[in-house]
Amino acid sequence: MLKKVLCIMVLVLLPSVAWALEPWEKKDNCYFLVKNRDNFALEGAGPNVFTSKYLKYDGVDFLVMGASDWKDYGRLNLEGNNMFSLPIRPGMKVDEIHFLAGGNYSNSYEHDGLMRLFGDKYFYATLSVIFIYEDGVCRELSVPVFWDWFSIGLGTWSKNGSTIKSLGENPVRKKCSIFHISFINPRPGQPVKNILVTDSWIGDRPFSDVFAVTLESSDALDAVVCEDK
Repeated sequence: MLKKVLCIMVLVLLPSVAWALEPWEKKDNCYFLVKNRDNFALEGAGPNVFTSKYLKYDGVDFLVMGASDWKDYGRLNLEGNNMFSLPIRPGMKVDEIHFLAGGNYSNSYEHDGLMRLFGDKYFYATLSVIFIYEDGVCRELSVPVFWDWFSIGLGTWSKNGSTIKSLGENPVRKKCSIFHISFINPRPGQPVKNILVTDSWIGDRPFSDVFAVTLESSDALDAVVCEDK
């Protein structure tokens, strides 16, 4: 009898467990990388003080809020020269990738004897994505970034499918900018094997806080249906 009860409990709970472990939420042709510790594993970015689970910038939705008991809002683990691999289905086709990002509070030129000559409030980073296709071809897209501890105002830089736009003051960290970064897949018709995200570092510390990822694709990817906003 006990074994039967346990089997029934497993059958009831298993779908909800699988649902909870799904790494993406979906709305239309957009996929939002779920805010959990598998995806946003690097701590220390700051308090989770977003006003809602989702934010919209430039017509793009982002999933920004993690679990209510998080001590911080989480960021992609790019520490120690780490490349983050987006958990996509190998062989899918991808149109575009969007990031919300800010400067890493632990980095400034004060940690570098030479660059300190230029001041201690400025950060320079190169944030990149690498598309690795099923046919073995790789394409890298990058944006240059100056992180700062004061608002640099609105502005946009774009080249070869890479775009970075300043959105003003970071709602999570005062006196620091927030950026909408996007990368258009240079070979959208080709199946993608992997997508890697990489950053610049001082020592083993990443310059950037990438705290939300949205992927645009008309192709199928296992995902949980986006909750109503």
